[in-house]
Formats: sequence, structure tokens, C-alpha cells
Amino acid sequence: MQQDSWQLQINTVMTLLTNTWIERGVRTDDHRMQQRFFQVTNAMWQTHQAALASDERKVLVDKLNSIETELFGFALEGIGIGLSQQDLVAPSKQNRVENFLAGASPAYQTMVYLGVGLMLGKGRLPIERYLKPSDLVKVWPIIDGYGFQHGMFHWRDFLDATATPPEQFSGYTRHIFDQGLGRSIWMVNCADITHISQTIAAFPPTRQADLWGGVGYACASIGGAERATLEALATAAGSYRFALARAAACAAKFRELLGNGAGYTKMASEVLSGMENATPDDILNKAPKNFPTNKAISDSKVWQFYRVYLVVDDLVAVAKAS
Repeated sequence: MQQDSWQLQINTVMTLLTNTWIERGVRTDDHRMQQRFFQVTNAMWQTHQAALASDERKVLVDKLNSIETELFGFALEGIGIGLSQQDLVAPSKQNRVENFLAGASPAYQTMVYLGVGLMLGKGRLPIERYLKPSDLVKVWPIIDGYGFQHGMFHWRDFLDATATPPEQFSGYTRHIFDQGLGRSIWMVNCADITHISQTIAAFPPTRQADLWGGVGYACASIGGAERATLEALATAAGSYRFALARAAACAAKFRELLGNGAGYTKMASEVLSGMENATPDDILNKAPKNFPTNKAISDSKVWQFYRVYLVVDDLVAVAKAS
């Protein structure tokens, strides 16, 4: 009975996504990508529902272990959505998200905190209390998820009308919001390269590198795109191809850190960078030595996708800085 209810709800979510594609006028004949979006969304939905039903670590870990390995990162996001939703509507003495993440690796934490941002962003809920400047492993992914949901559910304002990031973001956090927003562009345009390019071109040039970076990360992380689509994406990005490449390399690196590497992510990283047989570390080259602050404006000449900072020394340095 419960499984039937979950299936009905996930079908509703996918119907909403399909309706978005139709309303936006994007191509809907790429059935391979549509199926891939369904698989990713379904993995998140299953763990989201499990986290709403129980906050017991063993129950949630068992559920995670039941999900296909290559979808593990998306399943962690679902845990973040569900537990943060519980924390919001039924607060307890112990924060459920923090309790679940006790002792977890920074990479693992990053994916769960993305889910927290997804929960907050869908309803445009207040995010200020999550923005402690020193807690970068927590803060930055939450902002990313927040930006993503603004594009997924409020795309008329934040994509078509190119609304600026909410006023509570300043300095580098505005870049991260746009990187999350960019991830949504890949999904709401159903990997339609023409529409992706047109969507980003409507934004001021100062925001476009972040948006292309978000597209590159989503494309490489989600998978499902044919090589020809990846090549067309690299061409469409023009001078922003470096943003695609760095973000895609981050997607490959995060999968490596989570232990669920995938061939399609490696291929996307190679194609978007133009560096065949390159490892993520080859593409990322040197990790930046200094972290940007949430208030400081980062130098556009040394643009970095925020996850580049999160893979410095396999996330050890940023964890210590938190």
C-alpha cells in the first residue's frame, strides 16, 4: 500500500517535470534523457520518503544500500530533504540531519546538505540561519540546492525573467546560488542544447560562467547524454567551456570520493574539457590555495566552480576550515 502511494507521488513529480518541458517548448523526443531524469528523481524520492517515515540511522542506511550504487549521491540528497523537512515541522532536541551525519565524510555531508537546500528552495523558505560563514561544507551545498530549486519550481521568475539571487546572498554566495540555478537549467530544458544556450544568453555576462558551470556539473553527474550531445554542449558554451570542464571534473571527483564512479561522468568530463583520457585531477589542475569568503566578491579572472574548493586535498582542508 505504501509503495503504491510512493509510486503515485513520484509519477506526479514526473508529470510536473514533463509539463514544464512542454510549457517551455523544449524538445521532448530524447527518451533516453527523460528516462535518466526519472531514475535520478526516483532515487531521491525513495530516500526522501524513507527519511520522512523514520529518522533512525540504521533504517536510512538500509534504504540507501537498497539503491543502485551509481545513484547513491542522489539518494543522499533525498535523505537531506526528508530529515530537514522533519526538523522543520517537528523539531526535536537533536537536529536530525546533524545526527545522521555524525562522523560522515565531507563528501557524504555535501550531498546530504544539498538536499537540505532543495527542501528550503522549493518553498522559498528562510535560509539565513543556515548561513554561518565558517561552516563551508554545510553552507555552500545548501545554497547550491536552494538555487537549483528556484530554477526547478520558480523558473518563470529565476530563469525566464532572470531574477537576481535573493537579497540574503552576497559575495561568493551569489555565485553558488547561480551554480545551483545552472544545474536546474539542464533539467528544465531536458538537455535541449539550443534552449540551454538561449536561457543562459539572456542573463548578464557576469552570471553566465556560474550558470554554465551548473549545467556542466548536472550533465556529468546525472549522465544519460549521448557523446554528440556533450560535444554540442561544449560548442554552445563558447568561451565558457572552461566552466563546463571544471564543473564536470568536480562531478567526476565527487563520485570518486563517494566510491560510486561512473563511466558516463568520466566521458562527460573528458568531452567537455577536450582532454581525452584525462583524470578529474588533470582537469582541475591546481586546487586554489585560499577560500573565498561569503562576503568577498571572487575575481572573475580566476573563476572557480565552488566544488573545486570542496575537493582540495579530498575535502580535508575545507573541513578543517569549517
